[in-house]
Amino acid sequence: MGGKSQTTQQTSQQSQLTPWAPASGQIQGILAGLNPSIGNLSGTPAVNAAYAALMANASNPNPLGPPAMGAATSLLGGGQNFGAASNMLNAAYNRATSQLSPYTSGSALDPSSNPALARQLATVRQDVTSSVNPMFAAAGRLGSPDNYQALARGITQGEAPVLQNAAANQLNAINMANAAGTGAALGLIGADTANAGILGQGIGNAAAAYGAQNLGPQALLTAALGQQNLPIETAQQLLGLLTPLAAQFGTQTGNSASQGTSTLSPAQQAWGWMSSLGNLAKAFTGDKKS
Repeated sequence: MGGKSQTTQQTSQQSQLTPWAPASGQIQGILAGLNPSIGNLSGTPAVNAAYAALMANASNPNPLGPPAMGAATSLLGGGQNFGAASNMLNAAYNRATSQLSPYTSGSALDPSSNPALARQLATVRQDVTSSVNPMFAAAGRLGSPDNYQALARGITQGEAPVLQNAAANQLNAINMANAAGTGAALGLIGADTANAGILGQGIGNAAAAYGAQNLGPQALLTAALGQQNLPIETAQQLLGLLTPLAAQFGTQTGNSASQGTSTLSPAQQAWGWMSSLGNLAKAFTGDKKS
């Protein structure tokens, strides 16, 4: 015969921990010391004042912004003397090519294009002629081939140093002009480089200079936050020491209750009735025998 048995049991327990009496007073004192921090959850007056100073500095326009922007704009536009330096370099190159052109074309030593050289050469010819012709005239050989050969040799020997000196002077003048142009251009470029370095330093220092105005409020904020957190940190340290002691020396009280019900299945109930009837029959039979 099938059936089932069901048992229901309910248990409740209540306990209470009473800290060690000396530790209880200490803990209450620590908790009372946290009242200022609890009352200033939105910040102490010092913290709020520091934040107000930072916000005031942040809301004001950066006084170094326009100079920094101007410096950056100047750098993006290039050095102010770059154009002049380029013009001077171009002029030096053009001058050099123009002055060297007669030498490369074969007319660099043309007396007709150089009046000073023409006068020097004329003087050489006059001096050689005045020196050579009288000697041949005295010998009755004026106009002879030897006379012309002596004149040609003398004029050539006299004009060669003049022509060499003229060429050297002109080349030296060209080199000096080119060196002057190159030196001036390099000087201007150096000035622009130095100026760009100064402007770059100004741009780099602008942010640091702007941030320097927050040093005071930032230090004030750090000190105020430290002051605000000090009671909390101290309470954590003290509670870490006292809480284990309170638990170690505490007393614990409690009570518990248990309640249960049991429901028998039909088979169990029938078996119980049969057992009871059997016991009753045994008892009744025993009484009769006696």
